[in-house]
Amino acid sequence: MILPSGEAVPRLPGARRWMWDGEYCGAISLRWQPGTMDLPPYCLGHIGYAVVPWQRRRGHANEALHQMLDIARAKRLPHVDIVTDVDNTASQAVALACGAQIVRRFTAPETSGSFAAILFRISLG
Repeated sequence: MILPSGEAVPRLPGARRWMWDGEYCGAISLRWQPGTMDLPPYCLGHIGYAVVPWQRRRGHANEALHQMLDIARAKRLPHVDIVTDVDNTASQAVALACGAQIVRRFTAPETSGSFAAILFRISLG
């Protein structure tokens, strides 16, 4: 995989699912590093999701995250981390509705855009 900086890095194992209700609604991805819960510095969280603007506020992200958590459990991950922008209250609400706890606030690295972020964790035990 090539980062925006041009650096080549190994691709992580992952799972990607589309959100669909008769038309495309968005996507959700799970990524992990075998043998450790740590992620490389260029990867901010285990799960990322996005819903197209015209499909928001319909529960698609909540349902997709619940389903992705089942996949993470099947991979025997003890927890997953989700990172949101501090202004993305919709994504924060999805994470919290699915059992996430706030771990910390931080500034994302420059390679990820240097934005103010919140790290959430969902325990899968």
